Amino acid sequence: MKRLIWFLLILLLAQIGLVATIRFTDRTGTERTEKGVLLDFKATDINEVLLEDGEGHHLALKKDKDRWFLPEAGLFPADTARVQDLIDRLAGMHMQRGWPEAATAEAAARFKVAPDKYVRKLNLLKDGTAQAIVYFGASPGLRKIYLRADNDPEIQSMSLSQHDLEVRVDSWIDPTVLQLKPERIKRIELPGLRLERGQDGGLQPSDLAPDEEVVGELRDALVNRLAGLMVTGLLGTEARPEYGLHPPGLQYTVELDNGTVVEYLFGQPPKPATPAEKDAAPMPPADPPLVLKVSNQEQLFKVDGWQMDELKNAARSSLVRTKAPISAAPPEPSPAPAGQAQ
Repeated sequence: MKRLIWFLLILLLAQIGLVATIRFTDRTGTERTEKGVLLDFKATDINEVLLEDGEGHHLALKKDKDRWFLPEAGLFPADTARVQDLIDRLAGMHMQRGWPEAATAEAAARFKVAPDKYVRKLNLLKDGTAQAIVYFGASPGLRKIYLRADNDPEIQSMSLSQHDLEVRVDSWIDPTVLQLKPERIKRIELPGLRLERGQDGGLQPSDLAPDEEVVGELRDALVNRLAGLMVTGLLGTEARPEYGLHPPGLQYTVELDNGTVVEYLFGQPPKPATPAEKDAAPMPPADPPLVLKVSNQEQLFKVDGWQMDELKNAARSSLVRTKAPISAAPPEPSPAPAGQAQ
């Protein structure tokens, strides 16, 4: 009897193991292989990135010294921190091969990580030689994406979104390319307002009267807005009529401490459509971007319109106030007459 019980127990355990193996094989398409390297490259070796989508669009990024650039946009500066972050995150998967989502050719096509069917293809190169090729596919959830290394059957997933792999130049430009150091600004000329570096080292209106003073926090906010311009896209080098630069919506100049004078031209906001045009065309975005032309840059830029609004509304009256009158000192008490009790 005991032998029969032991036999049935062993048979049950064997059946449980067989079912588990079948279910895992069905999920991955293969039995689990030994854990090994998923992506084998050094992040510091990568000096070129090629990104493709499944519709034939391409994007190239190249590294020169410690900065990344966009060859397709005349070597315009790329967002170096963003490019390097993507490379570092993939290099961090060097020894992080997890349990695969699947591992068959059929699954690769279904998850859109196959060589002939993918959402994104990323080629990481060193001096023109591929170091890693990765196919990115569908998303299993919020900020998650399937991926498969070239010549590797296993399909993995990682925390990444399709936005992190955009195949558009505007998605990779350095948005801070026009930013200045406030302490380097020597002079600012806005419509109706001229600020110059004063003896105390701060910028102040050139016509500041002796009984006036600058409201420091408002002056600093204006200077920081001028120095902290953010761009959202590139528009090429041709100033087209529809950009609204003749006349501009706002024009001003900034002089730096090395004598460089930079002129800024913001395009006019688009005119509202007439009733007839509204019926014939779809409504434009609520806040369409504006065009910005900068005298020391070949490219024209797209910028958010609120930045022009803040600068256009700057006025001397909001930056200057009359000094508070100095209170007269109270008179000293007269000395008591001799012999008078104190």
